[in-house]
Amino acid sequence: YAWVCQERVNIAAVCVMLFLTGFLSVWTYTSILAYLVDANTGRSSMAVAMNSSIAVPLQDAIGDGGLYTLWAGLMVIVECMILLVLYKGRSWREASVEREKQKLDHGSNPR
Repeated sequence: YAWVCQERVNIAAVCVMLFLTGFLSVWTYTSILAYLVDANTGRSSMAVAMNSSIAVPLQDAIGDGGLYTLWAGLMVIVECMILLVLYKGRSWREASVEREKQKLDHGSNPR
């Protein structure tokens, strides 16, 4: 988005990039926030606060374009991870439940 604004291209490109950036940012943030709350039972407010307070002042050092490029790269990685969980999560969960059953079965059968 920042490269498009910096290069002063057509307003249509700016609007498309603004939409994509906003949509993907919200999708990523809500997914991460939901995970943080679920994974940190009893201390979820601390996890959310830490997530919100982590900010690195790179903008002056690398400029708007560089900062947003870095952010876009991180978003692409996170989006891919979310899609991976979306497609493989059920099988991972089922495998985990099966492993837990096996552990419980071995634990209840004394040798």
